[in-house]
Amino acid sequence: MTMTFSLHENNEFSEATRHFEVNSTLPKKTGRTTNEYVHLFAEKLKIPEFKKNISRPRLNHLLAKSSEQFGATLICGRAGTGKTVLAADFARSYENVAWVSVDSTDADWDNFSKYLNASVFGSGPGQMDFSGEDAGSTATKISDFFGRLFSRIVENQSGRPLLIVLDDVHHVFDAEWFDDFFNLLLYSLVPDALEDRARDGRFALNVIDEKLLALNVDETEELYKKYGLARENAKKAHRDCFGRLSKLILSIDSALVK
Repeated sequence: MTMTFSLHENNEFSEATRHFEVNSTLPKKTGRTTNEYVHLFAEKLKIPEFKKNISRPRLNHLLAKSSEQFGATLICGRAGTGKTVLAADFARSYENVAWVSVDSTDADWDNFSKYLNASVFGSGPGQMDFSGEDAGSTATKISDFFGRLFSRIVENQSGRPLLIVLDDVHHVFDAEWFDDFFNLLLYSLVPDALEDRARDGRFALNVIDEKLLALNVDETEELYKKYGLARENAKKAHRDCFGRLSKLILSIDSALVK
């Protein structure tokens, strides 16, 4: 999937490095201002593609129900359990998706907030202007960011539901601003119908863990069938791999080269 970006009137795209350079005026601690280029890499804002994949109706249905009943859903598990694969497959069912592939550089609030802004507004009008914004990360600054972000979302989504995906968000768990950000995010996304019942936090966050992510026998057989492999081999692979997606993909690769 390719996304088109229009971050600011003065944005500049580099074909060589595949990033946008956004001219943003930020104040220094001395009170002077300077022009800084913020590099926004297009790949971080694209829904990833996977060569070997299987649609997970069981989990997609679970995510759909979760989005109706909770403000946010956390998909957690070890590497290779299919978290990103599931999120990407589910995201393709939405017309309006804001995707950010988070990495360690996003522990800086200014960097993270600009990517989130770009993911939400990059292909349409109403982008938030960061010019003149104070450096650093404070609870007040984050609160102001959310206030502007969600008011712009309401203005621009034209009745289309927006799915926000923060992939690999664990990279910023230790950031000084994360607790303030996460709490504001959860309570900003609680469905209106559940607002009163969500005050105690019960409806703020749902969790899909590694046990739910694991493929069952039927899903493993479907995956093997897709690549023309025997049902009996699928059952053995499921036992050996405990339904873990990355290990099943490796077992398919091994079977195909024999």
